[in-house]
Amino acid sequence: MPNARLLVVEDEEEIAQMVTLFLAARGFKVSVAGDAAAALRMVREALPDLILLDIGLPDINGYELLKQLRQNPRTRHLPAIFVTQRKQKPDRIAGLEMGADDFITKPFDLEELGLRVQNLVARATRDNLINPHTSLPDRKITLEELTKAKLQPGRAIIQFRLRHATEFRDLYGPLAYADLLRHVALIMNRAVNELGAPHDYLGQQDDETFIIITSPEKDAALRQTVTERFDHDVLQHYSLAERQGDLASVKDAAGQERQISLVKLEISAL
Repeated sequence: MPNARLLVVEDEEEIAQMVTLFLAARGFKVSVAGDAAAALRMVREALPDLILLDIGLPDINGYELLKQLRQNPRTRHLPAIFVTQRKQKPDRIAGLEMGADDFITKPFDLEELGLRVQNLVARATRDNLINPHTSLPDRKITLEELTKAKLQPGRAIIQFRLRHATEFRDLYGPLAYADLLRHVALIMNRAVNELGAPHDYLGQQDDETFIIITSPEKDAALRQTVTERFDHDVLQHYSLAERQGDLASVKDAAGQERQISLVKLEISAL
């Protein structure tokens, strides 16, 4: 998965810097949190594709941090690797019982670490756990959350479907299309953080279909906020475009003026 986003949770600055430099040189986008509180805040603001975490953190230990992530529907899918000095079998078993996907002891070989990270991110994408464009939970996790929500009273399910995104991709290419999807995910993530509850869910059924699961009291506000912010920002994805209602006047690859339908969000309840 190109440009996968990693979060390194490590309070030893020298180790964090070494891991960051190595993984960044191999194409990963790496962020660092020095404690569990910072890690939880950063994950809430923008989901990584994988977390590397130490056990001995200055606030709560890595076991408790991973437990909190696994208990939240928005983060339970995140691949996690413990990187720690603890070498005893009980430590490894405790980490795996908490839901860690792998366990590496210090000192470690950087090449081996890089391969384990690469393989774990690829597996999560292949198994429909992580959307490769947005890092949101993908089809498998979303279907599980939808099934649970439909059986629970007091849950509202909102489906946002992108319309005319294929036409946008044909005009501007896959990289611009990926940027558009990431922007939509960012808008929705911020809205859920601001207006929703900590255990509300945000994920995708496919590249162009997003799901928010919340309470009925938050339903209308989330619909309105997401729609308004998307409509305000959508034109910025069209190079030198002029908006004309629901259309955009653009130039194609041959320099010819043409009108296309703007990408829009279609909302429905499930």
